[in-house]
Amino acid sequence: MTPTRTTFAAIVSAGLILAACSGGDEQAAPSSTAALTTTTVAATTTTTTAAPTTPPPTIPPSTVAPITTPTTVPDVLRMPLTGVPIADASEIPNRPAMAVKIENSKPARPQSGLNEADIVFEEIINDASTRFAAVFHSQDADPVGPVRSGRYPDIQILEAFDRPLYVWSGGNGGVTYYIEQSNLTDLSYMHTSGYYRRSGKKSPHNLYTSTEAMWEKTPEGFAIPPSVFSYLRPDETLNADAAANMIDLTMDGVSVHWEYDPDSGRYFRWQDGGEHMTETGQVSTENLVVMMTNYLQSPIDAKTPDAQMLGTGTVYVFTGGTVREGVWLRWQPTDPYAFYDNLTDLNELRLQPGRTFVELPRSIEGTVAFG
Repeated sequence: MTPTRTTFAAIVSAGLILAACSGGDEQAAPSSTAALTTTTVAATTTTTTAAPTTPPPTIPPSTVAPITTPTTVPDVLRMPLTGVPIADASEIPNRPAMAVKIENSKPARPQSGLNEADIVFEEIINDASTRFAAVFHSQDADPVGPVRSGRYPDIQILEAFDRPLYVWSGGNGGVTYYIEQSNLTDLSYMHTSGYYRRSGKKSPHNLYTSTEAMWEKTPEGFAIPPSVFSYLRPDETLNADAAANMIDLTMDGVSVHWEYDPDSGRYFRWQDGGEHMTETGQVSTENLVVMMTNYLQSPIDAKTPDAQMLGTGTVYVFTGGTVREGVWLRWQPTDPYAFYDNLTDLNELRLQPGRTFVELPRSIEGTVAFG
């Protein structure tokens, strides 16, 4: 029997949070700014007594039926990962999505490729640093990097893109094992040509490649990525909760600030008190999504927190200088990213066409402020 929306909401409200595990940098051995006062976000924390030593089983597909939200306005043909309307399907690049792990420590900056990616995820990897997963499809980047190691949560973050190319410098034995078992196409520096070391930065902060070099490694039977977000329909009105032109985030030891520029329709990023620059300009995006995320300590690497990307949590969708508050829902790593206004009505919070930056701060009080 197909669950009703009331049943679905009850399932979600029961507090489904799945735990997982992560890893460390390549070649490592596996082990046993100011805050705005307008609005301060509070969230809850999931407390556990012990992290699992192996990833938990995923929910069987038959447990929850897909949710469909009826709309009165038909959608249009779009680029899969940006939602930009197109006239013909032939405009969609005939290639898979590509996810590149890009470092965010001070020795790695300025990075290359963040403004050319369709979607960028930022996750916490330790108490002093974050790391990006830059997902490419509609555009190229040359160079792109610095390329660094992966983490176990990358599987839950990226399997939604249907067997994307996974560009990374490698990882410890535990992470490598799980990446090899996932549906990510492993293009590790440890066994893939097309990487090189650039001058001007010290190793390991100087490993680069290009999207062209990595797309040449595309295997047979690849898939063009599906859309992972829902976008505003033609002539659909954006019903926002409030104006929000400035957003502050605490990503453990990294302070992040975003400001909306109405002239360009983009959000621009600052980090640790200064403009966050890439080799092609300040980091910017059309959509900013903040998914409040629970983190558990990884049993693979005790120094690494693992982002829990399955279940539900609070979400803030910043679009066009406005904010909409709701919930994110995902049951399996291959599910798209679904954002709703609440667990009862389940009205979709759709994005505007364009690039999207997804922040994954800890789901604890005081990590997000906006106004």
